Amino acid sequence: MNKLTDYDQERKKIYKQTLGDYDLRYCTECGRLFAYPGYGPNICRDCLNKDQTDFDKVREYLETHDSSLPKTAVDTGVPPKKLYQWVREERLYFKDAEGSGLYCEICGVPITTGRYCRKCKAKLMLKGVKINTDSPSDTIDEKMRFIGNSKK
Repeated sequence: MNKLTDYDQERKKIYKQTLGDYDLRYCTECGRLFAYPGYGPNICRDCLNKDQTDFDKVREYLETHDSSLPKTAVDTGVPPKKLYQWVREERLYFKDAEGSGLYCEICGVPITTGRYCRKCKAKLMLKGVKINTDSPSDTIDEKMRFIGNSKK
């Protein structure tokens, strides 16, 4: 956990006076102190806007290109780690499960997005288990699309 510097302590006082009881946190992307609204990711508004801009750039690129993850990263300038994160969050998906490099963490069947296959996800949801997302460490070199693109 980060220690608050004198500067951050002063900013915290100013935030308290102007923003009320917002929780102050450090942005996990840039490290700046920001007023956390109590929900959502631990990133500041500037980083959240940049993330959305990058996602829109990737979405527009994938609407016109049938591209692999590494090629998408190079062509759009968005880091592969961020693309992996979006695949795990089910915001992007691979067209084919075979060769995607993604496997269900429970049964091992190939999947196109997320962490679990539909069958295992349904079982987890029936048990009331909250399904979290994280980014994989493997390189995936298969064609990908964004969720919501009806183009095949």
